[in-house]
Amino acid sequence: MQGELRQVADLALFAKIVQTGGISRCAEDLGMERTTISRRLGSLERELGVKLLDRSPKHMLVTDAGRRCLEQCEMLLDAAKNAYSLATVGEVVCEAPIVVGAPPDIIDRYLERLFCEFEAENTGIRIERQPISDWSRKSVESVDFGIALAPLDVDVGWSTPVAYLRQSIYANADYAARHDAITTPFDLQSHDLIIEKADANRGSWRFEWENGVTTVTVKPRFLVSGMLEAREATLAGLGISRLPHYLCEPYLESG
Repeated sequence: MQGELRQVADLALFAKIVQTGGISRCAEDLGMERTTISRRLGSLERELGVKLLDRSPKHMLVTDAGRRCLEQCEMLLDAAKNAYSLATVGEVVCEAPIVVGAPPDIIDRYLERLFCEFEAENTGIRIERQPISDWSRKSVESVDFGIALAPLDVDVGWSTPVAYLRQSIYANADYAARHDAITTPFDLQSHDLIIEKADANRGSWRFEWENGVTTVTVKPRFLVSGMLEAREATLAGLGISRLPHYLCEPYLESG
């Protein structure tokens, strides 16, 4: 078995000699002694009973026997390189983490599990979670990847829509009991509205109906930095907010 392994290594070495253009260059490339490579090549030729290379101080030619086995020898060499790459791919260590910025509720509800699975499958790669609700140029520059729930006011180069969240308007039961019912979107203008900073900058809410789209100008009674804050203010009965369904479904189900 040892002889077979040594022969495989020497066949791969023969391919390396041909690829580098000679024993001297091969020795330099591999960090080996020239005499060692020459000795191993001579030993391989004696075992095979054929000359693989015609060598002289000025040139090196591959013989007919050498050409017949060269392709297979090169495959041995490539296979060894591929095996090494596959064996070491899991050992890659990134000292700096990959920084991902997103609203805190998106991180907690959707991303955390995915991040943990990714880190477990890719040893040495860390993901730094950076909760960001109010995107600015400074916060954009602090992350490698970002997720925003509304169009950004700054040009960041990654503002491509990837999904849309269904949203509705919400109020708690006490607030609804103290105020008149809303029959049209424009009735909202007389209510206490809890609005995110991004929405306040746009100054309007857009509603889709079966017959079209209605846009209502809105002014905040309470200005909050993100959807989680808007939900908590709504639960406290401070007013009406526009929120994605996933943030409010548990509260609706529990009454």
